[in-house]
Amino acid sequence: MTEKELITSISIGKLPVVIYCEKQYEGICCMLKVTRNNMLFLDYTDTYDDADSDGGFRAKFVYDSLEKLIRSVEEFTGKKLIQLDIEPRCYDKFKCDNHEWQKLQWDIYNGKIRFPENFSKFSIGDMWWRGLYLQEIRPDCSRDELTAWIKKTSNYEDDE
Repeated sequence: MTEKELITSISIGKLPVVIYCEKQYEGICCMLKVTRNNMLFLDYTDTYDDADSDGGFRAKFVYDSLEKLIRSVEEFTGKKLIQLDIEPRCYDKFKCDNHEWQKLQWDIYNGKIRFPENFSKFSIGDMWWRGLYLQEIRPDCSRDELTAWIKKTSNYEDDE
């Protein structure tokens, strides 16, 4: 794709626009999605369509310019923009009997997931995934540990 094609897709097409999809774990793909305002999503998911997603990992990166975002994508993927496709066909990469969610969770916890670089803002919106990334909670935590962490993190007060 060209920069002009990307801008057109972002402006008039379905948001966000998938520009990269590679299988990283059994049944789980790493996807890069671009949207307006120089925003890039890094998703680890078991489905191509957000509507069918069941709580996969998502990190959001905001860049100062589209050029910086594109350079970051190129560095992350090891491909030039012209080598990437808008809405690549990768449905077959999700097929499997046993998704490796536990492996992904441990890799996030252990800092083994590579992120795009040179962003101005970064966030992980989901509490569970953010807790793993910050090593505040372990993937193998007990229900009691998880409940205590949620209460602590969200300033939850019991009515007891």
